[in-house]
Amino acid sequence: MARPAKPLLSREAILRAALAQLDATGTLALPALARELGVGTSSLYHHVKGGREEVIEGIRGLLSVSAMPSDRRPGETWRDFTTRWAASYRAAYAAHPAVVPLMTAQTVAHPATLASYETLAEVLHDAGFGDQDLLHVVTVLDSFILGSALDAGAPVEVWADGGDPDSALSRARGATLAQPGDRSERAFRLGLESLLAGLEHLRSGSGRPR
Repeated sequence: MARPAKPLLSREAILRAALAQLDATGTLALPALARELGVGTSSLYHHVKGGREEVIEGIRGLLSVSAMPSDRRPGETWRDFTTRWAASYRAAYAAHPAVVPLMTAQTVAHPATLASYETLAEVLHDAGFGDQDLLHVVTVLDSFILGSALDAGAPVEVWADGGDPDSALSRARGATLAQPGDRSERAFRLGLESLLAGLEHLRSGSGRPR
């Protein structure tokens, strides 16, 4: 019997199917993924020998390659680059919020993702953030962005109406719902600007904890 002209299965096909499974079900189950692809589970392991962890890291790579910048544009300030980096990163994960808990549960190892973080670290270091602060700054940015990506998948009305029109939360809820555009995107922009202002304070030395 002649061999097929092209492989029936590939690593990229597995990763894209796994991402689609996460989008649809919120979970990653390799046996179910194999059935969906019409192969045995052992066939998956032929392409992703590290199993579930490798699939998760491969999905991280898919999102990194498509969205997370690893280049610094001429004349771009550290705040400009960090804003672009954060917005691209958030957009990638906001489109697939179910992957966020999986990404935070294992060490970042994909080369494309590490390359993007390396560029961010270089930009921050060149801006004056010392080695003693730099990883903490990256962690704060990472936590905020992933939290905002999860918020992008939240209901339009995050807080229920408590029924008291005089409560501060009810007033704020009504005012926010009346605003045009995406609530989560507005919150992200506000949070990022506030975070960058705080990091500027730290960079200048006046914000260093005593």
